[in-house]
This record gives sequence, C-alpha cells and structure tokens, in this order.
Amino acid sequence: MNTLHVDTLDGFQLVTLASPEAEVTVVPGLGAKIISLRSPVGGRDWMWRPDGPLRLFHAPDGNFGKGPMTGLDECLPTINRCHHAGRDLPDHGEAWNVAWTLEESSPDGVRTSLRLPLSPLHMLRTVTVKGPCVRLHYTLTNHGPQPESWLWALHPLLTFDPDDRLELPAAVSEFWVAAARQPDARPGDVWAWPEPFPGLRLDALTLGGNDSFLKAFAGPMREGWARLSNARLGDSLTLRWDTTTNPYLALWLTRGGCLGMHHAALEPTNVPFDSLTEAVEAKLARPLAPGTSVSWWCEFEVQALPQKAFRTVPVNVV
Repeated sequence: MNTLHVDTLDGFQLVTLASPEAEVTVVPGLGAKIISLRSPVGGRDWMWRPDGPLRLFHAPDGNFGKGPMTGLDECLPTINRCHHAGRDLPDHGEAWNVAWTLEESSPDGVRTSLRLPLSPLHMLRTVTVKGPCVRLHYTLTNHGPQPESWLWALHPLLTFDPDDRLELPAAVSEFWVAAARQPDARPGDVWAWPEPFPGLRLDALTLGGNDSFLKAFAGPMREGWARLSNARLGDSLTLRWDTTTNPYLALWLTRGGCLGMHHAALEPTNVPFDSLTEAVEAKLARPLAPGTSVSWWCEFEVQALPQKAFRTVPVNVV
C-alpha cells in the first residue's frame, strides 16, 4: 500500500511518495527536482547533496553551480548554455530552476508539468512507485508553429561508497569523452570501458586524482540499463530507460574536480551532446513537429538490506 506525505522546506513544498520498498521526494516548485530516493529498509539515500543541512533555493542568474546542487534535475532543451532558434538557452536548460505545476499528488502518483519559459515546449512528468521501483513517465509536446529540436537528459547526482561498482550492458565497450581532467583528454577521445588506462577503473568510479572529473557518452545502446551495486552493503540502484527515444548514456564523475565535490551521475539522453546547438549541427537532435508529442520513461529500482551503514566518499565543497 503506497503512502503520500507533504512537508515544506525553505518555502518549497515537498511531496514524498512511498511503498514499503521505495521512497521518493519531489519538489514541484524547484524544477520538480527529486531530492531523495531510498529504500525505507536501508540507510542509504542515493540522491547526493553537499555537506551540511539541505537547502533549497532558486539559483541566482540561473547558474547551476550556484544552485542547491542536489538530487535529480531535468535538463531540457540543453545542458550547456547555447544560442538556438533566436533564443539564449540557459545553463542546464529551462526546466531545473523554475516552478513546475503540481497537477496531481496521491498515493497513485505525482504529476507535474511545465511550459518552458523560452522554448515552445510543454513537459508532463508522472512519478509512480510500485514495490522497489520508482518510474518516471514523460510526455513532451511542441505547441509552437515550427518543428522544434530538443535535448533532454536525466541529471541525477548520486552518492557513492568506495565499494560501489558500476555495471553496464555487455555491448558497451567504450565511451567517447566530452571533457576530462586527470587523466586529461581532448573532446572526442575514445576510452575503453571499463579500463581505459592500466589501473584506471571506471567501473570502480575512480579517476586519476583528487582534482579530477569526467564527462563521457556511450551509445547508441539497445539495452537501457545501468547499475550501481555494493557487495559489502548489499544494496544497489538499477536505472532502466527507454532506448527508443533515448539511446545514449552519459557518465559524469567528479573526484574533487568540480567545486571539490565527489559524486557520480548516470544520464540517459536522446543525443550524445551537452549543447543543443552542437546536437543540431550533428543532425542528431530530431525535431518535434508542431502539435505533436513524444513520450518515454525511465525507472529506478532500489534494493537494500536493513540497517547497513553507508560510508560516503569524502566531500569538500568550496
């Protein structure tokens, strides 16, 4: 039997939907952000946050790095700032730093929607919980008079433990790099998965030092899943998604190289770019015709053993 709980923090409404096996908290007024995803029987929340008390606020000037930097955000219709169709699209897109409309909240699901401030696109997202699975279902509609290109990426900042291991489908053998430091790389360099260099294990979420980061893409993929698992803790997070619409997976990993932070992100996306402009130039951002919609889904499955201690990777936010 699912339950629904409503609370407030920093003036924002928090809506928590839970089953006996999974619990998720949505903040409709702040990008429909998901700030918590956990199993009630375990001690681990998979949504990363900076050290100290959780704070929620709209980022000044739409600068993602000056925002709460916590949990899961929706990046649409770009991640990087860019100029497209006469619009200056903001950092991490138009959806993450604005209020969404809460259309329904019940034990059956939490439905939120947003008409983008600049682009003629409307997003509808429904979050449901069934057993250990939290499913997000999306419908994107073009209400403008012209075809609209778009980029969507799920953007969940995830905690990880030193004993976590990342598993991917057997068909994934390489990532191409968008940006990296320690080891440094040029955009477009290809790294073998899971060991691009001797002793460097991406499946162990390691890089070359304490001032390192990586953003890389795999795909197109036929099997849409990725899993973080921990044999010591006995817990896991499995992400599944619809590869018909989103055939690529981005891997973001920072080991101190981004604002001193240590977290990871598994990002299903429709194009292997952070910039909508670059995706359009590469002819990979398929336009959405006027008056038409496209739908997709992704799903998190949380598994945990009771009362296991979770050791976070050290975080030093500057």
